[in-house]
Amino acid sequence: MNLGTYLIRSALWFADRTAIIHEGHRFTFRQLNERVNRLANAFLELGLQKGDRVALLSANRHELVEADFACYKTGLARVPLNARLSMPELIHMLNNSESKVLILGPEFIDGIERVRSEIPMIRYYIALSQTPRTMVNYETLLQGNSPDEPKVEVGIDELCSLNYTSGTTGKLKAAMMSHRNRICQAKKFLLIPDVAIQKDSVMCHVGPITHASGGMILPFVIQGACNLILRGFDVKGLLETIQKEKVTHLFTVPTMLNFMMAYPDLKKYDLSSVQMIMYGASPMPVERIKQALEVFGPVLVQGYGQTETTSGFTFLSKDDHLFVGDPKKERRLASAGLPSPECEVRVVNEQGKDIKPGEVGEIIERGDDSMLGYWKDPELTAETLKDGWVYTRDMATVDEEGYIYIVDRKSDMIISGGFNIYPSEVENALYMHPAVFEAAVIAVPDEQWGESVKAVVVLRPGMKATEEEIIEHCKKHLASFKKPKTVDFLPELPKNPYGKVLRRKLRERYWTGQERMVH
Repeated sequence: MNLGTYLIRSALWFADRTAIIHEGHRFTFRQLNERVNRLANAFLELGLQKGDRVALLSANRHELVEADFACYKTGLARVPLNARLSMPELIHMLNNSESKVLILGPEFIDGIERVRSEIPMIRYYIALSQTPRTMVNYETLLQGNSPDEPKVEVGIDELCSLNYTSGTTGKLKAAMMSHRNRICQAKKFLLIPDVAIQKDSVMCHVGPITHASGGMILPFVIQGACNLILRGFDVKGLLETIQKEKVTHLFTVPTMLNFMMAYPDLKKYDLSSVQMIMYGASPMPVERIKQALEVFGPVLVQGYGQTETTSGFTFLSKDDHLFVGDPKKERRLASAGLPSPECEVRVVNEQGKDIKPGEVGEIIERGDDSMLGYWKDPELTAETLKDGWVYTRDMATVDEEGYIYIVDRKSDMIISGGFNIYPSEVENALYMHPAVFEAAVIAVPDEQWGESVKAVVVLRPGMKATEEEIIEHCKKHLASFKKPKTVDFLPELPKNPYGKVLRRKLRERYWTGQERMVH
């Protein structure tokens, strides 16, 4: 049993249903499976063996889905690379993973050609469009190989993927994922209340399918539904696609929802087909959630998780978002929801004991979704995996019903005058201000208090606000010691290639000359 088994079954049960849509390409499950087999047999013809790594570097394309399943069927480990990373970072990951094959989109051909001498372990370069003489053409490779199932036995606990993540540390590290991990990921999604994947469901992938959005592909394959792939995020293009293709399911990060809600022509599009919008990958302020419910209706689902836990392991269902007239449910909008039945989740103190409601501890998780460990990094693995539990470094509290409320990362906590202040709480207050588009809160050095709270704010286009106004606004919603002492305004916030705000980069300018970035 391995991940490829699910595509084989869907090609039998749902042979003529549309499996993939991408820029004019439409493949049925039978056609998709045949293309996957051709690529899988091509890998074997190239001499690749189980455990070898195949790197993927491209904007969203249907070929990335084919390459994933071809790797699953042959026991190869896929190495999905973030297309937004710098060339030095990409070189590091290719060398660190010891990848033997690189499948790359046309936008990367020239850049990779210039650095080939720096990635000596790559034996084969497979180009997805125009092909230099030094590379193999993807379609030509498929045409020259058999559509029959590859004859390779691949077990459920074998390595299937190396997923690089920087977390909040900035250090690129690869989580080793097994077939069991990825199968559990699909089960978690399918068990969310009201997901309701039907034969005519259409999942639209607007975020990188090499990362979080790609985790949604398998559940729709299992159910014989369609995965629609967009090259990237463009509000107008996304809205047109939802209307034209009757998209039913969508995965976004909060920034995408912000841009969609701010789009001036949003109401011109028919979005009535949308049944679920899952959001995750970074926190979403409660005020933004309420706005999204007003704009899109009762279709929101939140997921919280990490690369190390094969994506989400707690979920806030559509029903949990229906809060009107129920103060308890309204408070739950600030939560990450309840644990999936596929895993165990605890919030523990420094002694490893479960915290009581109102206390703050670290979220830990274990289950079939827990990674095998970090590639070539046993020390970091030992720090993160303890007795089978993944220690997330995310701090949270719980309520009496078991809902988990993330307060922040361990490393982001501000200690001012002996009080612990969590940036996310201050950020939620900032987002209640009508002029605030984005906000981040950091610690800066303070001679009197050790650290003080600084807010860094991006204003909405055409709107104004002063430092004094922002601070006064926060005083109305927070204890006095939590309000920002100072406010800076920037045109945009620094983010990593995965869309997460880089608080550590914001802090750097304020901690120059300090021995360490904490007092």
